[in-house]
Amino acid sequence: MGQFLEYVKIAYKSITSNKGRTFLTMLGIIIGISSVIMITGLGSGVKNALDGSLGDLFRGQTYIYASGEERLTIDDINYIKENIDDLKVCSIEEYYRGVSQSVKGEFDVDYYMVNETYEYYAVEGMLHGRYFTEEECERGDNVAVIDEVGAKAFFGSTDVVGQYFIVDLWGYEMEYRIIGVRKAKDSQLMNMVNSLNGETRLVKLEVPYKNYVKETGETWPLDDLYSMLISSESKDINNTLKRIVTILEARHNVRGEEAFHIDSFDSYMEKINQVIGYITLFIGFVSAISLMVGGIGVMNIMLVSVTERTAEIGIRKALGARTGSIMTQFLAEAAMITFVGGVLGVIIGYGGAEALCLLVSKIAKMQVHISVNIFVALGAAAFSAAVGLFFGIFPAKKAASLSPIEALRQE
Repeated sequence: MGQFLEYVKIAYKSITSNKGRTFLTMLGIIIGISSVIMITGLGSGVKNALDGSLGDLFRGQTYIYASGEERLTIDDINYIKENIDDLKVCSIEEYYRGVSQSVKGEFDVDYYMVNETYEYYAVEGMLHGRYFTEEECERGDNVAVIDEVGAKAFFGSTDVVGQYFIVDLWGYEMEYRIIGVRKAKDSQLMNMVNSLNGETRLVKLEVPYKNYVKETGETWPLDDLYSMLISSESKDINNTLKRIVTILEARHNVRGEEAFHIDSFDSYMEKINQVIGYITLFIGFVSAISLMVGGIGVMNIMLVSVTERTAEIGIRKALGARTGSIMTQFLAEAAMITFVGGVLGVIIGYGGAEALCLLVSKIAKMQVHISVNIFVALGAAAFSAAVGLFFGIFPAKKAASLSPIEALRQE
């Protein structure tokens, strides 16, 4: 142990005797490690932020849609709603873009035709009032639920239960009594979208689908649907979805024809995370190339150091220093340079990743927090030391193989 500390002490004195050259040697290692830490930290942070933001909006939601000549019907939805027990939402979800006029001007209206289970499509719940019931939906009552942001923009208040709202949908003017206000989605992604759009001029209105049929005389929401919204808290959601598809195929007599398909949020998130992971890995790999460049720089400087200290090596060998001792000394110097560079790279990388996350958060209006596994940081520092050892072997071996007579003669 004492001998090892002596090697470290000698290596420290040798390194600090030329601080400028040592720092330049470390620079490649510092850049490589800090780049890896920054990229992995930012990539993981963005991935977590997107997962949280999109999850707030769509987690657990799945669409089953028809393809080809097949169409879903409201009878299909009602049958599945009654026969699959673990469903939270089983609803039609069709919408048109209409307009409505207030004292503040004209507003666009996203007019959603849904059933009563649509109340649970998101976790926010109701801010005021209630959702319409199954009976109100079946009767096609002129009741509606408005979103919190739209209510505030349109009426100037969120407590608007009992107010009336007129929407113009392709020439059909329909009046609704507002019975509930849905809480706004507390979503970072929605905050970002709203900030890009500027002042909110959009109202989301949810109405019983049969009211649209009653008001317009159009019957397509009953028998000509492309998709249905499914949400379930079941742990085996995939099995539930397969059961629904099987039921639909049996009801439409299209077994094995792949007339109905599953489109789930979770599968999209898996693909998004996979893409972000690949990008992070690629950029991290490119950044790691600088470690190789830094390692070559360490080898180059160590070779210069061997040349400069030829006489010292000769004297030490003449006084009985063993070949292994000389080699260990130079390896210790190379490892110390790269290890210190690695530690500095980790510190700078953490700081840089935090700065990048703050910048992305400010630009995208979403909270991105640095996410770096401590083992990644420790592994990066250890790897940098290993690079020093690897690239220090040749200079150390060259120093250790010098003949003491030849070394002293060169001096």
